[in-house]
Amino acid sequence: MSKSVTEIQRNMALSILTTAMTILRDDEPFDPAHTIFGDNFASVPVWGSVGTEYSFENKAFPRTQITVTVGADPDDPASDRRNVKQVPTSITIRFTPLMAGITRSALEQMFPLDVGYWIDAEGNRRYGNYMGVVPPRVLLHRYRYRASNLPTSRFPVDVELSFGDPNPQSSEKDMQKAPVFMGAFLTRDYSEKAQRHR
Repeated sequence: MSKSVTEIQRNMALSILTTAMTILRDDEPFDPAHTIFGDNFASVPVWGSVGTEYSFENKAFPRTQITVTVGADPDDPASDRRNVKQVPTSITIRFTPLMAGITRSALEQMFPLDVGYWIDAEGNRRYGNYMGVVPPRVLLHRYRYRASNLPTSRFPVDVELSFGDPNPQSSEKDMQKAPVFMGAFLTRDYSEKAQRHR
C-alpha cells in the first residue's frame, strides 16, 4: 500500500468518481467510446440478463479496474427486454495503485453523500455507515451511503467506499500511516421508480 501516488493520478481518480456519480445520479449520457474512464478494451454480456459490462483502461493508472454495467431500462415496461434501451446500473472502480491522500470525509463532501445512514436492498434505512472489516482481510474497511439528493438528481444512488489500513507488520519507513482509499462501488437504485409502476 506504500506505492506513491502522483497529484495527476489523484486528480484523475477524483474526476472519474465525479463522472461516475453524474452518470448514475444525474443521468448524464454514457458513451463507452468517449469517456474519462479510459479506453474500452472489453465488452461482455452480463450472464442471466439483458446487459453488458464494459471494462476500461486509464492511462493514468493502467492496472486500475473500471467497469460500467448497463442493463435493460427498468422504467420501460416492454415484455421483450432485448429491444429495451440499455442504461447504466452500476460502476465499479478499484484503484491500483491505492489512492493515498483521498480521505473519506473528502469523498463525502465531493459526491456529496448523506452521512449517518445507508439504504439496504429492501429500501430500508440502516443507521451508520461503517460496515466493519471483511475477514480474513482485517485491514479492509467498508462504508455505505446514499448519495445526497440534488436539484440535478434523476435517480437515487447507493455508494460503497473501501479503505485499507497500513500493514502493521511492514518495516518500510515511508509507509502510509492513514487508511488508504481502495475503490468505490456505485449503484443506481430503481426501487422507488419501480414502486410507481406497480
